[in-house]
Amino acid sequence: MSSTPGNTAQNPFTPSALNQMLKKHLTTQFNSFWLTGEIFEHYRSPAGHNYFSLKDAQATIKCVLFKQQQTLPLKPGMQVMILGQMTVYTPKGDMQVNALRVTEAGQGDLAQQFLLLKDKLAKLGLFDACRKQAIPQVIGSLGIITSSQGAALQDILRVFIKHNPLLEVSVYHTPVQGADAPPQINHALRTADAAEHDVLLLTRGGGSREDLWAFNDEFLAHQLAQLNTPIISAVGHETDESISDLVADMSCITPTAAAHLIAGDFGQLQQTLLHQSRLLHLLTQERLRVFQQHLDRAEHQLEKRHPERALARLQERQSNQSQKLQQVIKQRWQAQHHRWQQAQQRLLSALPNLALQRQLLQNMDQQLHWHIRQQQAHASQQLALKASELNHQNPLDILSRGYSVTTRLDDDRVIKDAADVNLGDEVATRLKSGRIHAKIFERFDD
Repeated sequence: MSSTPGNTAQNPFTPSALNQMLKKHLTTQFNSFWLTGEIFEHYRSPAGHNYFSLKDAQATIKCVLFKQQQTLPLKPGMQVMILGQMTVYTPKGDMQVNALRVTEAGQGDLAQQFLLLKDKLAKLGLFDACRKQAIPQVIGSLGIITSSQGAALQDILRVFIKHNPLLEVSVYHTPVQGADAPPQINHALRTADAAEHDVLLLTRGGGSREDLWAFNDEFLAHQLAQLNTPIISAVGHETDESISDLVADMSCITPTAAAHLIAGDFGQLQQTLLHQSRLLHLLTQERLRVFQQHLDRAEHQLEKRHPERALARLQERQSNQSQKLQQVIKQRWQAQHHRWQQAQQRLLSALPNLALQRQLLQNMDQQLHWHIRQQQAHASQQLALKASELNHQNPLDILSRGYSVTTRLDDDRVIKDAADVNLGDEVATRLKSGRIHAKIFERFDD
């Protein structure tokens, strides 16, 4: 069973194994720390990597800064602040600091504040691409928020004059460094946003971290995120990074680069405009020809439907209708006159003999009176017979011959049989003259 390397003489470390173990241990124990000192023995390799020593009054330590992490030029005698990791250069066993970020001394607090604010705003989503507005391809109106005395503005205007002299530019002056700069930049941004430009440009030239610190303001970051107008941020030089660059809808490495981006290729735009103008002219001519054809057809139709022509046609039609109407009236009058003459002849031939008709009427009147008298006599005889028969059937006539009618006193029901009453019932008897009441004392059922 083998022992752990280095614990026994039988299993010793090798230099490379020891260096690897030291590198692993140091990297774990000193993953990230801040270190400050003075640079000396600086060497920059052809590949762009920086090798230097950092010293104070009592000691020195070797450092390496790879090209990808370099943000400012290094030179001997410079006081710097380093964010680094402890490691070992295993081929030689040299302990060194792998520098992740280098800033000038005195800027370490600013660098830490920058990282904390950057992390905070990133968590709030201010850097998210989904909330950023698109920059228009063609920009006609631009609002520049910067110092009117700055060299960056003059560089930008020179680019516009050369590449896009038609661009409308409005400058909103504001201080771009110092403690009072952020609120004034915010005010200028709000003013420019209300002017409804196509794009806004927030910019200034290069400088130290302190000079650019106004663009790392938290309130400025929120103001940039709330703008309605798309905004481009171009602060400092290529190696500078600011919060405004991260929040803006687009960032450029320098003010001049932003100017070239906004100006676009004026020559190409001019050619495109000329081509579109010619195309528009051709399309306009074609549309004019089409409209002229429509106009010609409309004029032809209008001429056909002119009121004078329509009136002439109506007059001609009215004349024809009037002639036809007169002819029809004449024909109908002649036909009606002929029928009237025929009816008059038939009426004259159909007149009756009044004397004969009067004699016949008298005869019929005499016969009618005789028949009426006969019918009256017959009806009188029949009425007498019916009255006699009715009188024989009158109950009062029957009562006059000694008969009577007995009814129950309680419900006036006629008693037809002895069984219709019981002992003690009261009855009423109708006679020819008057009524009598009685009470049943005895009943005989035959």
